[in-house]
Amino acid sequence: MIVYRAPKETPAPGSKAQATAMNSAAPAGVHWNAVAGWEEQPASGFRKGSYVVRGADGKTADVSIISFPEAAGGVLANINRWRDQMKLAPVADEAQAGTALAVDGHDILFVDLVSEQPITPGNAKSRILGGILPLTGETWFFKMMGPDALVESQRVTFKEFLQGVHVAHPAESAHPSITTNAGGSGSTNAPTPPMLEAAAAPPLQFTLPPGWKEKPLTPMRVASFNVTAPNGKQVDISVVSLVGEAGGDLANVNRWREQVKLPPIEEAALQQSAEHVEENGHDFLVVDLASAEPIGEPAEKQRIIAAILDDKGRSWFIKMTGEEAAVASQKSAFADFLRTLQFH
Repeated sequence: MIVYRAPKETPAPGSKAQATAMNSAAPAGVHWNAVAGWEEQPASGFRKGSYVVRGADGKTADVSIISFPEAAGGVLANINRWRDQMKLAPVADEAQAGTALAVDGHDILFVDLVSEQPITPGNAKSRILGGILPLTGETWFFKMMGPDALVESQRVTFKEFLQGVHVAHPAESAHPSITTNAGGSGSTNAPTPPMLEAAAAPPLQFTLPPGWKEKPLTPMRVASFNVTAPNGKQVDISVVSLVGEAGGDLANVNRWREQVKLPPIEEAALQQSAEHVEENGHDFLVVDLASAEPIGEPAEKQRIIAAILDDKGRSWFIKMTGEEAAVASQKSAFADFLRTLQFH
């Protein structure tokens, strides 16, 4: 077996700004106005604000307002994460990402993404409207996601919502502005934000299970692998590290549950369903989540096996994702991988 070391990343300087949101549990400084017809939901986990939009046909769209520390991986990485949710190919530069909205002395990048094919059980295309606001020490994400027709009907309202966002301390914005090209083409010349400072992690040592292969890192990953399962399906494995609690175990597990179309759970249910695995003096919280129905395109049942470790003021997330049977075939290898992890 081959032992690998993931090199230590050099953290960039920066301080975590404090912010707060109007009518929400957000940190001080960022405010927004309620929208008539949007039903407010309790804020929880990463969410500083949460709403449901209901269409006349009974379909719903979800609106979330989230803040993450520092640059949160950068504009491009987050745009490509949203594009992946819509089953769209990634883009290579910010000029393809979206358009700029001048808001209260800041620039919010406005994004409008629609899937090319139906990706939900209701056999409808999906759409994301989003806004990204970089500030010193944190990045804010405003996002509406749901059926194409419903979300499209909210496009003007959502842009007005973004334009109503207020930042109490404009001087705190340290990231370069997102500016629109001359000529009004709608593309942007946004400079690349710094990599996620919170992800600057200590060296990581591990032994790869048979068949696992390293693949190029993306901004938030400190290690990245894939493996071809016996049924020919690809399984993705990632290791991410963030400073602090990164929202807490429950918020992260509920985010993963959302990815496989499972409803959120409460803390008591998490403690009953999760497994504590002791390896190398570390206590991993391990969850195994499988979609109840086929999802995505092609429509297949999906599964996530993930481990969370809180260690020396950092949160580590080791996650395996793919088609249900393919992930099941790698469950033992995933456990073996956890046993070899060493954090320095």
